[in-house]
Amino acid sequence: MTDFVICVLTNLFRVYLISRFIKVFLSGEKAIVDAKKGSDKRNLIRSFLYICFFLVNTAAYLAFHRMVVNILCNLIGIGLIVLTYTRSLKMNLFVTGSVYLINMGCDTIAVFLFVNYRDGESFDQICEVITVFLILICELVTEKIVNTRRHQESVSNLALSLVPLCSIGIFCAAVYTDSITKKGIVIINTGLFLINFLVYYLYGMMSNMMTMKYENRTLRQRVQNYAEQMDILLRGEKKVKALRHDMKHHLCEIKILASQNKNGAIEEYINDMEGFIGNPDEIVSSGNAEMDSVMNYMLRRAKRELHTVNVNVQLPDDMGHVFDLNVILGNLMENAIDAAAQTEEKFLDFSVEMKQGFLRLQIENSYQSGTLKREKGRLLSSKAEEGLHGIGLENVRKIVEKYNGKMDVDPGEKRFCVTLILYMPEIE
Repeated sequence: MTDFVICVLTNLFRVYLISRFIKVFLSGEKAIVDAKKGSDKRNLIRSFLYICFFLVNTAAYLAFHRMVVNILCNLIGIGLIVLTYTRSLKMNLFVTGSVYLINMGCDTIAVFLFVNYRDGESFDQICEVITVFLILICELVTEKIVNTRRHQESVSNLALSLVPLCSIGIFCAAVYTDSITKKGIVIINTGLFLINFLVYYLYGMMSNMMTMKYENRTLRQRVQNYAEQMDILLRGEKKVKALRHDMKHHLCEIKILASQNKNGAIEEYINDMEGFIGNPDEIVSSGNAEMDSVMNYMLRRAKRELHTVNVNVQLPDDMGHVFDLNVILGNLMENAIDAAAQTEEKFLDFSVEMKQGFLRLQIENSYQSGTLKREKGRLLSSKAEEGLHGIGLENVRKIVEKYNGKMDVDPGEKRFCVTLILYMPEIE
């Protein structure tokens, strides 16, 4: 009975780890379609397959104890589950093979180190407990490697890796001391599984909460940008209507001045008309309402808080990739303004232009030397919200890589300069 309980618990935890492995391998795949129509049905099928995989795998092991049966059950089960994540046959074979290879390797290490294994014979389930903890360590290492290759900032997995390692130590100490009965071992085993599960469940929840916090903050800022840009456009439209209403009078005045050959007075009169139409709150007017909303919002704030603000914007009206560009503009300009506001010089130079399929963005600002924050060789923002450090800048890096671009960061003695070059030939 004790072996049965341990077998069920270890297999349940193994299925959970397999689900984590699959998500790690497929987290960057565009083929994951959870957000599309039919995702509820797909999630239901996926849950059903996980349950069936657990039941069939457990039953097959208890009934046969055969390596061939175990291999077939795992490969078929994992392969069917991966089908609910991606339709790519190559990716399916890669993920299924990789996940099971890691599982089989950990199984082999745990069993052959402690048991004289023979195919078809059952063995002490203590080895299975060690196996799942080894799989957990492998999952953490794999997650760290994959995240590093994708240039994602993540919480160090060193502390998390110590959780299963300590669990292995506690379990081995419990097994190889005569003071604990088999029932006690089952209780300790169950407790360790629950502790490990809760630790990684809470870790995942905290990561998701930080991501949602950043996304909500970005969404609130975009809504505020659009609201202010709409207000600017409405005020400009009112001025145009007022000018159009009095256009006859203006034309008569210009005609009289022209008949008197007063060219200087005509020029001055037209300048007055242009000044009347002009909106001082509209610093940038590239023709793209979404990008203008972000740039105007940030530049208005810069003019309020800084002494010197230089602006140069040369963009075509039909700009594409607006969402990606707004992420870049919002994050970099906010960081630059925050840093410049803390200096005596309070300087900002903002330049963005599109030429021959290349978008060049340069933001230079004054900053206080010694205030830069670094983590693992990368610069972090100086936001007061510590939990959001690096998320915005990491999104900028991802977009730069997406467009095969280049990001150059030059922290000078008194001026901090960021230059981006993105390849966007389809825009022009």
